[in-house]
Amino acid sequence: MRHALFLLLILALSNASLVWQYSTDGSVSGKPAVFQGVVVVASDDGNVYGLDPSTGVRRWQTTVGKKPNDLILADNAIYVSTSGGRISKLGANGVKQWEVNLNVTTYNVSRLYGASVNPKAVFVTANNGVYVIEKNGSIRQKILNLNDTVLSPPATGADYVIFGKEGELYKMNEAGSVLWKERLAEGSFWLSKPVIEGNVVYIGALDDKMHAFYTTNGAELWGMRTRNWVVSTPLVKNGIVYFGSNDGSIYALDSGDGNARWTAQTQLAMQSQPESGIMGGIEVIFAGGTDKSIYAISTETGEIVWKGSSTAAAGSPLFYQNKVIFGSDDGKVYAYSTERACSITNPHEADLAGYKELVVNGKHVSESGGASVLVQINQGEWMQANTTDVDWVYYVNPKTMLSPGLNVISCQVSDAGGSEIGPAFTTVTINHDPGTPLSDLVVTLSPDIIEGGNFTVYVNDADDGSPVDRFNITVDGRDFRSNKNYTTNIATPGEYTVSVKKIGFKDATLKINVNASGVNPLYIAGGVLLIIIIVWQVWTKVLKKKFAARAKKR
Repeated sequence: MRHALFLLLILALSNASLVWQYSTDGSVSGKPAVFQGVVVVASDDGNVYGLDPSTGVRRWQTTVGKKPNDLILADNAIYVSTSGGRISKLGANGVKQWEVNLNVTTYNVSRLYGASVNPKAVFVTANNGVYVIEKNGSIRQKILNLNDTVLSPPATGADYVIFGKEGELYKMNEAGSVLWKERLAEGSFWLSKPVIEGNVVYIGALDDKMHAFYTTNGAELWGMRTRNWVVSTPLVKNGIVYFGSNDGSIYALDSGDGNARWTAQTQLAMQSQPESGIMGGIEVIFAGGTDKSIYAISTETGEIVWKGSSTAAAGSPLFYQNKVIFGSDDGKVYAYSTERACSITNPHEADLAGYKELVVNGKHVSESGGASVLVQINQGEWMQANTTDVDWVYYVNPKTMLSPGLNVISCQVSDAGGSEIGPAFTTVTINHDPGTPLSDLVVTLSPDIIEGGNFTVYVNDADDGSPVDRFNITVDGRDFRSNKNYTTNIATPGEYTVSVKKIGFKDATLKINVNASGVNPLYIAGGVLLIIIIVWQVWTKVLKKKFAARAKKR
């Protein structure tokens, strides 16, 4: 019986939104790696952790030094460098095979920016130069001497290394010869690590651009400008370059010409390296944001199909065993399931809501099919949303459903395979101001309303002129609901009242006159009156002439 209960618990957790969470004592911003079936993460507390991918239980822990830069898998081992100047090689179960410390008098490294491994050696970039370390842990040589300079992390080819040095991009061989260097017109290189794909290297810079250079001669293939710094390390896959910008966007560019495929907008700076994966059965790009969120973005359309949360900036994610796994500046490692998910497109975080009907909508995905979306407001009852193929919508009456001040709106997906399980659901927090006055409706009619003929009532928002959806209208005692406008007819001539009601607006009333078919009686009366006037004027003129003629004869 206990075994059965445990199995049911595991089955329930397998459908969860947040599958597991592991806490460290330092920020975890680097990309996790999978080594020998274990998820490996590096924490600023100075340790590398090996975690069970299914449960998050720690398998092993190895101390490498404060503030690790990245994890590199090569030679059936893990290479890890730290900002403080240490480079370690870890084997099975995290056992340290060797460690090099460049923060000693002989080398005087005060800042190490990153490492890269090729078949021959380990290359590291530091504040005072570029070092080559043998695979056995001995230091071969320093191939570039510098004096307290900012470098980017390095990337290696079969027999060369590429790195950014302030405003220049360098390619060097193992002997220390500069094969080429290319200078930016403005800005410099920093945190973005070069990514080599074929004969092109891709790297972001502080000139607000993602750049592509030929590895053969350093000539720039293209540079695509964003609206802020690019410190994100790109992901290059299937001919597309994915990366984040400090402008809050994730970009997908054609790797050959730099033309944009799509742009996905988030709330704050995107500095992590994207990761490809599957969410709810569709191909997505996962990316961690400084807005404390992890995003799943459709590779085809650029639409955000899901947003998960942490309590601090989210780091670079890993997709593994139907989970997206990432660290955060809060010191935690999160693992979210990817079988089903929903996103909230509207409203946005921190939006202000008055009394107008709030349209809550987004996207949803599901591997199992038969999905429905449920919406919750302020930890209340879960309510059914209207769903189509991938879209969903739910309408909120702020007067009855929101509280003054902050309100949390959540969504979750339920399908044939199960339901998301909290507490971590996709959420957005908005502010409801009950002091906001009701808005006005602008109601207009099509001209020349004739008995039995169709006419249209147009309903717009006086605040911005936009058409109004989901309004109630009463015409000739008949009640209807419509979007943007309503077309009807009235069989009998006369005067009628049209009234329109909409949540968050003052009621609007309009009088209309329905004319008889054929010639308008007013037109006939006006014509007769005009004829009489004309006849009278002619007649009076003739009479005047006759009276004048008679007077002369006399």
